[in-house]
Amino acid sequence: MKKIGIIGAGASGLYAALNLANESTDITLLEKNDSIGKKLLMTGNGRCNITNAMFYDEFLDNIVRNKKFMFSSFSMHDNYSTMDFYQSHGIELFTEENGRVFPKSQRSSDIVKFFEKELMEKNIKLISEARVVDIKKDKIFKVSTKDRTYEFEYLIIATGALSYPNTGSSGDGYIFAKNFGHKIDKTYPSLVPIFFKDKDLDHIKALNLDNVKISAKTNEGVFSQHGSVLISKNFLTGPAILSLSSFIVDKKVFEVSIDLVEKNFYDLDLELIEIFDKNPNKDISNILKGLLAQALIKPILSRARIRDDKKTGQITKEERLTIIENIKDFSLYFDKFGGYNTATITRGGICVKEINPKTMESKLVPNLYFIGEVLDVDGLTGGFNLQIAFTTGFAAAKAIKEKI
Repeated sequence: MKKIGIIGAGASGLYAALNLANESTDITLLEKNDSIGKKLLMTGNGRCNITNAMFYDEFLDNIVRNKKFMFSSFSMHDNYSTMDFYQSHGIELFTEENGRVFPKSQRSSDIVKFFEKELMEKNIKLISEARVVDIKKDKIFKVSTKDRTYEFEYLIIATGALSYPNTGSSGDGYIFAKNFGHKIDKTYPSLVPIFFKDKDLDHIKALNLDNVKISAKTNEGVFSQHGSVLISKNFLTGPAILSLSSFIVDKKVFEVSIDLVEKNFYDLDLELIEIFDKNPNKDISNILKGLLAQALIKPILSRARIRDDKKTGQITKEERLTIIENIKDFSLYFDKFGGYNTATITRGGICVKEINPKTMESKLVPNLYFIGEVLDVDGLTGGFNLQIAFTTGFAAAKAIKEKI
């Protein structure tokens, strides 16, 4: 039997282990935490957004960084292969309208329990609280923890990256890769909240806006996303914000702006003219309640330099147009991105030019494999990053089994 070591019992490491297990493999999982799947428990707000049901091309378009690297492995094991894997093991799935796929129970803990059960049934050795401190290779890999040294003929590094450090992600995999001569592309926290400097939203605790357009002006042009946004007194988050951050986290950002109403400028102007004509004696702040979230009316009028109690019949054309400009372009001065403690994933990592895209094997060190978030590959929110973990884990498992 061939001895195979996997460092990291997160999504990619666990998936690789189950797909590797057969009568020819002796697998040992080394996990620094006291239990497996710490980050898996957090995904999808605790519901575990396993993957996304988009079809091939559309799915790959949601991989933002090094999409081409994923072509070979994704062709072997795509999102539908992942869904088949879980369903064939008795896990019922359901798909939301946006394509996000979850276990029917909507509990991440059920996915972790599934992996725990499978590890036992397949006789995969799990060594918890085993932080790897050193890896050397002569003919075989010698992997040392503080307690002992393990010897493996094949080694998979699935340590994750830097996001959510409380789950054990501390960049260990980058250190191991560097020691073997691999280049590490610059890392950034990604899929993160965006903080702003403006002080006129201090009264807002949490305001959710659906179907809005969010844009960012950067040194490389304007980037936009459409969807749900959550506004707090000094930061923006929500699916559209997290996706937007993925495109701009490595750029210089000047400001972000929200288009608060789906109508175009001209149609919105006609609508306001009609409403103003019908309600000339009503306060402008009351009239705008039919168009906007109440929490945004005061800052919009303040920015337009219009009193809350000014009657609509007294609003000039210039004032009306200024109101519309603020509605269609509610701008906020950029402050910073959220850090790794709020990052869903890490941008950057092991340079994929040094990794075989079909097998995930190092081009520098035979029988050494890197999978999951430790690689410089990432996608948007919505199940795409977990699928990267599953696809790369499967690719490494398949390659090792073929060698054996």
